[in-house]
Amino acid sequence: MLKKIIPVALAISTVTFTSVFAAPSAQASTEPNRYIDVQMLGINDFHGQLDTVKKINNKDAGGIEYLGAYLRDREKQNPNTLKVHAGDVVGASTPVSALLQDEPTIEFLNDLKFDVGTIGNHEFDEGVAEMNRLIYGGYHEKTGDFKGAKFPYVAANFYNKSTGRLFLPPFTIKKVQGVPVGFIGVVTTD
Repeated sequence: MLKKIIPVALAISTVTFTSVFAAPSAQASTEPNRYIDVQMLGINDFHGQLDTVKKINNKDAGGIEYLGAYLRDREKQNPNTLKVHAGDVVGASTPVSALLQDEPTIEFLNDLKFDVGTIGNHEFDEGVAEMNRLIYGGYHEKTGDFKGAKFPYVAANFYNKSTGRLFLPPFTIKKVQGVPVGFIGVVTTD
C-alpha cells in the first residue's frame, strides 16, 4: 500500500508546491499576499467500506458517517480545501457497495464533493469497461443507469497498448482563489 501512496503523494506535492508557492511575475510586488493556504484531504484504499465500523481506543471508527463527518469538519477549518483520492476506492468492497457494482461508493464521494481521483489496481477488478462506467457513467444490467463520478479521474501512466493512447487524462488543474493547483495521477504497475 505504501508503494502506491508515495508516487501519487510525490506527484501531488510537487505539482502543488510549484503551483501554489511559485513566485508570480512582476505582479507579485503589488499584491499584499501572494501565498494562500491550501489544505488537501486525501483517502486511499477505501474499498467500498461504507458500513465498516471498528473500535480504535474504545471509540467507533470507520464507515461513511464517521469519514464524512471528519472530512466536513476538517474542510470547515480551511475554505481552500481540496479532497482527493489515490485509488482503490472500489473493488474488494464490502457487500453494501459490491452488490450494487460499487455505485454507492462513487455516490458517497460525489456527495462529499471530491475534487480529483486516480485509479488503483482494484479499479480494474471488473475490467476497464466497468471502471469507465463508474467514472463516466453508463448502464449496468444489475443496477440500471448510473451517472458516474462528478469529479475527474487522472492517470498519466495508464495506456491502451493497442493504440498507445492514455485511457484517462494525465492531469487536471483546480483553481483555489484563482491560483492553479495541478494534480497528476499515477497508478502502480502491480
